[in-house]
Amino acid sequence: MKNGKWKIIILFFFTNLFALNLPEFFSADFTQKIYSQGKTLTYQGKIYTDSKNVFWKYTYPNEKYIWVKDKVYVYEPDLEQVTISKKTKFNLFDTVKRAKKIKNNVYVAQIDNKKVNFIYDKFLQKAWYIDDVGNKVVIKFKNQSVKKINSSLFNPKYPQDADIIYQN
Repeated sequence: MKNGKWKIIILFFFTNLFALNLPEFFSADFTQKIYSQGKTLTYQGKIYTDSKNVFWKYTYPNEKYIWVKDKVYVYEPDLEQVTISKKTKFNLFDTVKRAKKIKNNVYVAQIDNKKVNFIYDKFLQKAWYIDDVGNKVVIKFKNQSVKKINSSLFNPKYPQDADIIYQN
């Protein structure tokens, strides 16, 4: 499975998704499943956002930390590696603001010629879409909160001796 592009799409989707309810802060536990060629990959962790920055803390099957700020920082402790890439110019905030309710709590947004569906009932419950290589990506949220998040959480933290890879 190719996962570089879908990660960026997911990161930027959630960076601005919360415009629908406009909370200043959002956090939740998440389970992300990627369905491809009869196989399912499952990831779990926690997401935090202040609607400008995002921090994804993956806890299963491996630890991984992703900060979306001025750039995207991905720290993988098992590899002792940090990948730093440019934040795309694509702005999903406007796309999600224009998302259309298609029934009850189900919404759809058009993003880069792709449909991103989500269920939103007081909080974001679930999001799903087909990525660039044809994988179905489904992310479910639970234990959602809109309580204030300490801004220091959005500052990338990784060991000084980690290998750093820069991507364009």
